[in-house]
Amino acid sequence: MIKKIIRDELFPRFRSFYFLVKTTRNWLQVLLVRYAGKVQCEAHFRNGHQMKVSLENWQRFILHTHLFSLLPSAILKEDSITFKYMERNLEFNFGKYGFDTVFEVFAFDPYRDFLRFANPKGKQVIDVGAAFGDTAIYFLLKGASHVVAVEAFPGYYALAKQNIDINGFQKECEVLLSAAGGQSGGEMVIDVNLEDMFGANMKHAGVGQSVSIVTLKELIDKYQVVDGFLKLDTEGFEYEIILNTPRDVLRCFSDMLIEYHYGYEKLESYLSDCGYEFFHTGPTHVHMPHLVGQDAQNMFTGHIVAKRID
Repeated sequence: MIKKIIRDELFPRFRSFYFLVKTTRNWLQVLLVRYAGKVQCEAHFRNGHQMKVSLENWQRFILHTHLFSLLPSAILKEDSITFKYMERNLEFNFGKYGFDTVFEVFAFDPYRDFLRFANPKGKQVIDVGAAFGDTAIYFLLKGASHVVAVEAFPGYYALAKQNIDINGFQKECEVLLSAAGGQSGGEMVIDVNLEDMFGANMKHAGVGQSVSIVTLKELIDKYQVVDGFLKLDTEGFEYEIILNTPRDVLRCFSDMLIEYHYGYEKLESYLSDCGYEFFHTGPTHVHMPHLVGQDAQNMFTGHIVAKRID
């Protein structure tokens, strides 16, 4: 019990304090905002970056300390970030949406342990839910032969196109503006002004941009996927997509990395029937107040990592 408390509660606090001191020149002054009622102050990072800190944006400040600790080469601008990863200089435009997803992929590297079980090296990757193109570039750096990056949100799609071009991966990666679904045909109307990640239980947009729906079968047929790698992060649409994909179609992927948002049981049951071995992380409870309905707002998230049994 004591070990669990240290691991789950105390260690994250110690780590955050260490990152704060490591990255912030005036860390004592900043701590007065958090613990002594100081209204706000200017945080001066050791790499020259500055930001105003208050109780309202404290978590944002802590995210910056993690960023500069885990990616010490990072140079953060208003709408872009540059850093070195695997001896390569990378640049990502994130626009008005923030650097969070780029940070998660490259600083925390959550896929590192997963790739020991399901590896994209030498494989064609279908990356559904490609966001800014960060995961597409990550998989290419890990040895993928080609990536098809599928993104439904027009704002993310435009940034993904830019980021693939800026980093010189035009030949190895194609970016599609499409929403993955369980049935072919049809369109999804997406509110282009959204700043929160949209998902399966968003309030339907009455006005917005129409985006075509594509199935995994259509992607497999178009790109002649035989022994591919599937990455799926679709904010709740993963059940509709996976459970409506026939067994013989799904087995065109030898490896899968699926982020689940409402439990893993149904997905793992179907993957087992389709002839995959797998493991999962989580679930972790996440509250999403902008979604419709209490059940939808209470996500239970994690990853399923699956490998086809040949």
